Amino acid sequence: MLRIGIDFDNTIVCYDRSFPAVAATMGLITRDMASSKKDVKARLLSRPGGDLDWQRLQGQVYGRHMLEAEMFPGFLEFVCLTRLKGHEIFIVSHKSEFGHFDVDRVPLRDQAMLWLEKNGLLDESDLGVGRKNVFFEATREDKLGRIQELGCTHFIDDLSEVLEEPDFPQATQRILFQPSPGGADGPTDASVLAVPSWREMARQLIEPAGEVDVCRVVQARFPSLGTTHAQLRKGRGNSRVYELTAGSAESYALKVYPDRQRDSRPRLETEFSACQELRKRQYPVAEAIGADTRLNWGIYRWIPGGHIEVPDEPFLADAVEFVSRLYRDGQREGGFDRFAQASQACLSGAEIGRQIQERWQLLGAAGLQELDAFLNDEFYPEFDHAVAVARRVCGSLFAAELPRNRQIPSPSDFGSHNAIRSEGSRSVFIDFEYFGWDDPVKLVSDFYWHPGMRLGSAMRKRWIETCLDAFRGDSTFRLRLDSYLPLYGLRWCLILLNEFLSQGADHRLHADPERNNSLSKIRLEQLNKSRALLQEIKEAMYGFGPAIQAS
Repeated sequence: MLRIGIDFDNTIVCYDRSFPAVAATMGLITRDMASSKKDVKARLLSRPGGDLDWQRLQGQVYGRHMLEAEMFPGFLEFVCLTRLKGHEIFIVSHKSEFGHFDVDRVPLRDQAMLWLEKNGLLDESDLGVGRKNVFFEATREDKLGRIQELGCTHFIDDLSEVLEEPDFPQATQRILFQPSPGGADGPTDASVLAVPSWREMARQLIEPAGEVDVCRVVQARFPSLGTTHAQLRKGRGNSRVYELTAGSAESYALKVYPDRQRDSRPRLETEFSACQELRKRQYPVAEAIGADTRLNWGIYRWIPGGHIEVPDEPFLADAVEFVSRLYRDGQREGGFDRFAQASQACLSGAEIGRQIQERWQLLGAAGLQELDAFLNDEFYPEFDHAVAVARRVCGSLFAAELPRNRQIPSPSDFGSHNAIRSEGSRSVFIDFEYFGWDDPVKLVSDFYWHPGMRLGSAMRKRWIETCLDAFRGDSTFRLRLDSYLPLYGLRWCLILLNEFLSQGADHRLHADPERNNSLSKIRLEQLNKSRALLQEIKEAMYGFGPAIQAS
């Protein structure tokens, strides 16, 4: 059994939002001057008297404003799964009783306990830490002594100087929690293990969670469902999916979203809200049942039916109707106004080019010879040509942002790969993690090119024809589609190579753990797919789009 000790501030608790907010409230900065605790500290310490301001600010954040702080993504999941495996967790923190220059003398330790209680970590069950396992010490020396006394097999801290103290217990494995790897505060001792996220911490320290473990967490966090069984299904895209069975014979889909520390996009919140809104409007989508944002888990009603392996005419008709309704509803006042832009929205030709260039640079930084040869010798010349053609054809439209009245509330990852043919032969659409406002040309183009769709030439032509009719009220839709379709195809060439990036590989392996031992094979397959798609674009496009061909 492991006995894992964990520091509190900046290890369990994340202050990146509360420090800028409280500093602005105190008049130390304006709200647009800093986006994290590190930014605030650097700005204050750079000015005369800034050290005292920094100490005053700390006293307020850790005291009066403590309950405004957030939990690091993945920590609650780590606690639940670690405790279910029978391991002990202790919180051991160097924390004074009162804050610096705090005239109100707010008890810091009491505030910390209130924060732990508010965030569900003091549960005495086998899913919580428990009050008896929380220790606040007056000095660093006392903290090290407590780690020794508790017999911690591992200790996790955000400060390398604590872990590298000469008196640190020799038998304890030292782990640096380092959300920003490679920063100035990294370990100098090679025996200190640096871990960037809590989900990765679980991967390093404990055995993988089984279906029984997942079921027990669901029973504790979503008790009203009456879940009796969880079965892992093959993950879709970046998330891991379980089918949950309840005693009432109801079935639900549990979606465990990707590591929020590695990808900060609010996938759960976006998808859950989108499903609620679409369901309210009677769109064919899954019913949103429950969400735990601290776990980053969401539950939806299970949709009985089968995957649509090959898109057919009934599916195409359902897809066109879905998109057409979204466009019409989006044009009405109050329609989907609470949603922001879609993830990686492209509202101009220039933005498409910028995103492609950014992906190209990220992939180039991987430093792999075969990948570099493809990117530089095969891909980039075609990209350069496609951008030049689109810029010439579109003129000033290329750089202009598309106005909201021509945008669509878009699913963003739309197609047969994210649809289920229900028992009533109706297509039900799923996966709205990236939902938001975007150019309908992007939605149409992504549907056209998506590698998971396997659209034949006849179906592609039919899709373009029906979309030209659906968006006939948009006077520049045809021009944008003709000009940008090749660019979106090139963008997909690079999306196919996500497995060459650490984040992309992590997401895929999270969704489908069985692929863990075949990453090199997967990368080769994806490179071949990207090369084949590039060849298809070269043969078919060259500056004139299928909208012209379809007319």
